[in-house]
Amino acid sequence: MDDDWGTLVWLVMTTGMRPGELCGLRFGRLHLDEEIIDIRRSWVDGREKDTKTHQARRIALDSETVALLREHRARVAERLASLGTRLTDQSFVFSGQRTPDHSEPYSPNAVTQRYASMAARAGIDTHLHALRHYSAAELLTADVDLRTVASRLGHGAGGATTLKVYAAWVAAADRQTAEILASRMPRPPLRTTPSDF
Repeated sequence: MDDDWGTLVWLVMTTGMRPGELCGLRFGRLHLDEEIIDIRRSWVDGREKDTKTHQARRIALDSETVALLREHRARVAERLASLGTRLTDQSFVFSGQRTPDHSEPYSPNAVTQRYASMAARAGIDTHLHALRHYSAAELLTADVDLRTVASRLGHGAGGATTLKVYAAWVAAADRQTAEILASRMPRPPLRTTPSDF
């Protein structure tokens, strides 16, 4: 639809951020040289608040996501310069059309509705939160440990919430792990018993 929107959707898929965290993200919290996002705040009901679990967290970024965020920052800086202002650390990373100067964030509800509209036009039955599930499920089925996945998602209780929400994926990953382990074990010789005849 547009590059800013594509970057937003990509970021949800690769980080599993909550919509409020994504909308409340400011450029000063992107540490692109370190390849990290520092999540400390969330945008809820038209104001900035603590994150849902009241805990700050840092999420590592892959090099492709860093490249997309660098392009996004350059695009926003150019846009702001054309408006006679400049990009600062306090500028919101994603902003709706009503505030092209990035002084206010995209509303989480607007992001959710825009994603639903895009999915409907594409004929896909999905919602924005499914991207968070996608991120978690992909990590779990890739055998990333539960504590790391929980930390990326911002779940507290050392993974208990993650385990409760994603138990089916954890079970599937456990089954896959069992099969992998068994496939690497030496095979015992087959024994024939009278019942085999």
